[in-house]
Amino acid sequence: MGRAPRRAALLVSCFLTLARPARALDVKLWPLFRYAHDEANDIVRWSAFGPILEFTRTPEARDLRIRPLLWLRQQRGGERDDQADILFPLISTRWQNDYQTFRFLLFTYSNRPAPKPETRAPTWATRFELFPFVFYRSSPALGTYFGVLPFYLDMPDFYGFERVRVVLFPAYLRLTEPRLERRFFPFPFVSTVGGPAGRGFRLWPVYGRKETLGTERTSYILWPFHIRRERLVPGYGWERTRVDFPFVAAIDGAGRRSRFYGIFLYTHTVDERQAYEGIGSPFPFVYRERALGETAYRIWRFAPFYGRADRPPVSSRFYAWPAYRVRRQDVEDFHYERDDAMLVLWRRQRQSNETSGHRERLSTLFPVRRSVEVDGRRSGQMPALFDSVLPKNRGVLALWAPLYGLYRWDTEPDGARAWNVAWGLVARERDRLVGPWHLEWSHDHGG
Repeated sequence: MGRAPRRAALLVSCFLTLARPARALDVKLWPLFRYAHDEANDIVRWSAFGPILEFTRTPEARDLRIRPLLWLRQQRGGERDDQADILFPLISTRWQNDYQTFRFLLFTYSNRPAPKPETRAPTWATRFELFPFVFYRSSPALGTYFGVLPFYLDMPDFYGFERVRVVLFPAYLRLTEPRLERRFFPFPFVSTVGGPAGRGFRLWPVYGRKETLGTERTSYILWPFHIRRERLVPGYGWERTRVDFPFVAAIDGAGRRSRFYGIFLYTHTVDERQAYEGIGSPFPFVYRERALGETAYRIWRFAPFYGRADRPPVSSRFYAWPAYRVRRQDVEDFHYERDDAMLVLWRRQRQSNETSGHRERLSTLFPVRRSVEVDGRRSGQMPALFDSVLPKNRGVLALWAPLYGLYRWDTEPDGARAWNVAWGLVARERDRLVGPWHLEWSHDHGG
């Protein structure tokens, strides 16, 4: 029988199969499509044109991927949780019963229900921003605020400040903190410090003085050449800092004493709060540190050639930084190890938790290979471009990595190894080899 009759017979068999109710069906015609339906577990999977289109439906969720354009996830059930990524990381959205968010590059928008009356700290119910230019906030408790930088902005609870007001920045800026208010006109050259606990005036860099009553006093002349500062360290008392740049600087206070000569040519610190002595010459390239009362140094660095640090539970080494680095952490039942070369060119990570039994291994070699093992489940691919640099980024793994994964492997639920070549041209699934054309089905007993 020739090739054409055999293909025709295969298609006829597919149509006859689809015409009868099947408990399980798996049809593959590479590279056009693949369709699999498991009626017993209510699972449907289909894909088309290799890694371009992929859809999965389970009793818990729906998942659609149109690589690299779109990734849609929908949680099934009473609790709504819909997510979408478009050209990740360009656009992302998430919709839940009580929370919605949208992000486009630096533009973000979020909306949540108004806080309950008993909530002490009011929160924004709706907010969006195109950082750092457009800002919008709305709350039943705080009101509605809108600002466009650098023209005008007047907004409470803004990036850690009680209130921020801007008019034609840098012409005018007012920052309000608890018991303290700073005004700039223009920023950063002329400013005043006021409020119940604030005093001061600055004409930067010529002259400046600032006082926060009971906690800090600062003054300078021709900054940074002559600076004086005093601050109250809770539990230790006042600490005084003197800078006469570039010759000498000093820090003196209860629990710490530091000297700096020739900017950072030679530094010496004795810190009783953290119980260490450190010497740099010049800092930070040549540095050594030891615990008070010890003779052996726990940190020794001669950058970029060699460095070691042993501060339990963490220890680290580097050789010809960034050529090779090693980091170890051991905390009771938690253990972590990482070795890497050129930061992300090659890495090997191992992590384990004896209490939970969780174990994880990761190995990457840019742009050749990514291999992961989590609690005995192995997965990975070759080649590995973005995913070898960001091996745990869900967006990269879902939308980008499959496009160039010529050889991929995974572990099935029963522990069997699975792999595929050329986006499904040849694959091993359920302990058997599957070619480019595949048909499998099983019917009800009465079918």
